Amino acid sequence: MAIPARSLPGMAALALGAVGSLLVGAAPAQAAIDSDRVMGLCLAGFNAAMAAARKTAPPGMGDFTCKCFLEQVSNNASLDQARETCRTRAAAQFTVK
Repeated sequence: MAIPARSLPGMAALALGAVGSLLVGAAPAQAAIDSDRVMGLCLAGFNAAMAAARKTAPPGMGDFTCKCFLEQVSNNASLDQARETCRTRAAAQFTVK
């Protein structure tokens, strides 16, 4: 059973926001170069948020969520839009225990 997007840990949203702030003002080439670093930070934040919420994310959820976020931001979505879109998609795709 999928959980509602609003039930995903708030810290995961904060982690995505913090990662997204790294992209603000970055030149397109610089953003592309730093995508691996941003992905690593996003995954670390995601994992920390899940641990703090005492939840177990299913395999692949962190990658799915962070890739979605990077894709959304790369396509000029605002950080809030990217966060909400990816939270909703992850909640529909995965079950958190």
